[in-house]
Amino acid sequence: MIFFTTRLWNKTKTTKLATKQKGFTLIELLIVIAIVAILAQIGFASYLTAVQKSYRYDIQQSMIELSQQLERYYSRNGNYTGSSATAEDYTNSYYTVSFSTLEDDQYTISAVPVSTSSQSGDSCATLTFDYLGNKTPTTSGCWK
Repeated sequence: MIFFTTRLWNKTKTTKLATKQKGFTLIELLIVIAIVAILAQIGFASYLTAVQKSYRYDIQQSMIELSQQLERYYSRNGNYTGSSATAEDYTNSYYTVSFSTLEDDQYTISAVPVSTSSQSGDSCATLTFDYLGNKTPTTSGCWK
């Protein structure tokens, strides 16, 4: 407690003033921690979604590159089967790329999530890409 002495009209008056406490209460700290935890959870979920989309984009680019390599071979030789392009060269740690069909006049490339990767829980699942450029996702809206 702090005591002040003031003089009013020649009279002395002593006043008690409470000292102001500094700091936060426990409830205020808990509320702040809860808000930060909620924001962190939302941010982390958004981050994981962005990472999954980037892996999908990477494998799509690999599939397009493989398709272009096959098309170059076809334009020179008239078939796809003799090409030195292998799907294994485009497989990464998140997706396995393989030929569903590889014949003289057509091919279909598939990208399947690796079961032990972070993409295994991806709702977009498998993407197929054929010799006409058609993409066939198993889930609509994912592979754009």
